[in-house]
Amino acid sequence: MKKGFTLIETIIYIGLFSLLLGTAFIAAYHIIDGSRELHARTVVQIEGNFVTRRLNWALIGAETITIPSSSPTTNLRVTKYDGTKIEICLDGNKIKIHQGAFGSCNDADYSALTTENVLVSHLEFKLIPAPGSIPKGITSTIKITENKADFPFTITKYLRQ
Repeated sequence: MKKGFTLIETIIYIGLFSLLLGTAFIAAYHIIDGSRELHARTVVQIEGNFVTRRLNWALIGAETITIPSSSPTTNLRVTKYDGTKIEICLDGNKIKIHQGAFGSCNDADYSALTTENVLVSHLEFKLIPAPGSIPKGITSTIKITENKADFPFTITKYLRQ
């Protein structure tokens, strides 16, 4: 009696093994690709949360909030009760912040709030009107773009009256 596999059995086993190996490679690719996308979304979430926390910090103790009329609504100037001046602005695809005398967003002494890992596609400040000349508060909307998808972050802060 002969022992071993026939040619047909060998071809069938090789075909089944190839099918299993191909399926494993496809599954591994999808797992790695999903992990990369999840990491990118996590980075966007971390960056957006950091920027909203910094905006909240800048608006705590704000005496006056102004949006310069000469610029689009991407600049915000805050003067606190202790006299500290803070400016937040959009420079290209980065949000920048400066503490001190108001200047221009592309000055060298403005620090970036966002890193090279993300692109800010939109920054907008809207004053919440109140009776009189002093605004009631402000709403800030930030959109960070990742893989052609926008992730919005919004913060609303009211002034002490």
